[in-house]
Amino acid sequence: MKEKIGFVGSLKNMFVGVVKPEAYMKNGQHGRTWPAVIIVFAMSILLYLFTFWLPYNKLFGGGRLARTVDDAVEDFALTNDGFYYADRYQWSDGEDLTYILIDTSLKDSSAAEIESLRKEGVYRSIYVVTSSEIVTIENGRVNSLSTKDMYNYLNDIYHARSFGKQDILNIINKWDTPVLVALYIGNVLAGVIKIFFMSLMLAIVGLIIASALKVKVSLGSVYKMAIYIRTIWYSIMLLIATYVWPAKRTAMSMTLLVCAAYMFMAIYRYKSQYPDEFRKQMPVNS
Repeated sequence: MKEKIGFVGSLKNMFVGVVKPEAYMKNGQHGRTWPAVIIVFAMSILLYLFTFWLPYNKLFGGGRLARTVDDAVEDFALTNDGFYYADRYQWSDGEDLTYILIDTSLKDSSAAEIESLRKEGVYRSIYVVTSSEIVTIENGRVNSLSTKDMYNYLNDIYHARSFGKQDILNIINKWDTPVLVALYIGNVLAGVIKIFFMSLMLAIVGLIIASALKVKVSLGSVYKMAIYIRTIWYSIMLLIATYVWPAKRTAMSMTLLVCAAYMFMAIYRYKSQYPDEFRKQMPVNS
């Protein structure tokens, strides 16, 4: 019986397997389970550090989100008398799906401009902020929320006479890093769960491949092998999608094909190099 492969050997085989796929089969056949679990967690922490934390922290962390909002948004105030915005703002998505208008010179949803937008029916979704209402028009149906009701709700919580741009900036500066940390941790945990689940699917493919190649392996061995294949190639493709080729959906679809190909090559090449190992396992025909 061959000696079990430990943590360092399993980690080494995961990277060596990129050029020598049979190394994955070695991990599956002779590796322990706990190194696979630790490697999945460690790789997920590192992967989302580079694909989530660093890019988004560079954009939004350290007060950068607040500065971006400060530059993009004019002064505004929400009081018991209504909402005030220092400028007129309008935006559309260019595909006639969504239109946004902020104009506090308009009093409410009865304004002629709002009625004209509703009757024209050009946009599927319209959002208009007036001095007294936030109006939404979805497929011709009009709904509104009173700005005074919004003020009363916020006043019950924060007990302020008015709420303005600086209040929003203060909230952003207080919560931008904690929210990023929470999202980073959530991405890591979701990534770990995704790897274990997708590795199980890949292991089932591996069993089919092994059966076709007349190789007798256990589900546990193929599952460990699948974990290493999925972990390294999911990491590689997500890094490529983040920094090189911004087509994440296509990259993730390619990952499935690459993992299945490596599963086949790992089993086929390992069988070719160690035929005696499987000859002992296969029943002898009389």
